[in-house]
Amino acid sequence: MNRGKFDCSNGITQILYSDDEEDIIVRTSTIKDWLIMDKLMNENSNAIGFVPNTYFEKCVWGGEKNAFVFICEANNDEVGFVYITIGKGYGRYAKIQQIAVRDDARRLQYGTALIEVCRDFCNNFGRIGFTLRCRNDLPSNNFWKALGFSQYGIWKKGRIKENCGFKASDDINLYKIELNEKILTLFGNQITPPKARS
Repeated sequence: MNRGKFDCSNGITQILYSDDEEDIIVRTSTIKDWLIMDKLMNENSNAIGFVPNTYFEKCVWGGEKNAFVFICEANNDEVGFVYITIGKGYGRYAKIQQIAVRDDARRLQYGTALIEVCRDFCNNFGRIGFTLRCRNDLPSNNFWKALGFSQYGIWKKGRIKENCGFKASDDINLYKIELNEKILTLFGNQITPPKARS
């Protein structure tokens, strides 16, 4: 797969979004970003799952999988990141695996900047939009709704996920957002939403 401007495995930083008025950019990550990512994952460990740095080294920066990490900066200071995977194919949903923004930088504009890059990603790779999971007890549910995500299901506490064997430790809300206007126009109401779990 040609990753184009989104490629994180070539070691070259590429600007994907820029708002000069707010002095915000979103760029591709490199292995040098591991320190800020690790810090943000530790600060948000109650809300996002643990991913070992070896996974990022091999799959994102090593190019072994179609996984991407984009870094948001404000005034040349790293304030957040989004880790996404491309999903199963054209006309399907990609996945937001993790997103984290520094506690002292939590503003909707950073999340919006990251989602704008996700929109561009969908347009480039023919994905409808993104899905994600968020524990029911987290305040980040409000963040997702404010960004335009809609809840399409719940993964109930105790239920085992078929394809990986993990058991939900709490109710997990399932969200989706459609970002690719071309696909929505082409297929309209014929888009099948992701399978909801009860």
